[in-house]
Amino acid sequence: MKQLSKFAVALSLAFGCTQAFAAASIFVTEPGADGFHIETGGFNGSSYEITKLVFDFSKAITSDGSALVIDGTPTSVTNPSGGSATFFGSGSVFGFDFTSFNTFDTFSFTWDPDSALNPDFGATGLDFIGGIVTAYTTNGLYSGSFQLVGSGPDVSASLSPVPEPVSSASFLAGLGLLGLIAARRRS
Repeated sequence: MKQLSKFAVALSLAFGCTQAFAAASIFVTEPGADGFHIETGGFNGSSYEITKLVFDFSKAITSDGSALVIDGTPTSVTNPSGGSATFFGSGSVFGFDFTSFNTFDTFSFTWDPDSALNPDFGATGLDFIGGIVTAYTTNGLYSGSFQLVGSGPDVSASLSPVPEPVSSASFLAGLGLLGLIAARRRS
């Protein structure tokens, strides 16, 4: 009986952090074959608020072998319903701070992405592949990278929760305790 209770504690430690690994619920897409102005939308399908979105294209390699950059500010910004979006950053890392981006709201903007080597590059969605989008929310951090949708030219990033260090440590502690119990049973 004592072993069973230890096993139950270890199991709850190992799998008690399932909330941190919930299914993706924020989606960022680049629809269309237009090589100049990229429409990007973020969708919040859960019951929490997005406070900031960060786009990092420093690891996305364009067809001319450099990073994708934004020079200037986005145009045609469509704010989330009842809120506003404030642009920040430049180059290959930029984003938006939100005053209100609630459940089922959408957000979009248009921009003219270039390469670090060519201000007249005219990037397409394929140049987005490998770019990382991070959402700061009232429910923790979500992150995902742009990947090709079907045979293209669309790309999409499905953002999933980033496990908190405490959750990961709890998971590893639970697995370690399970291993200890198994070792003691054998001896």
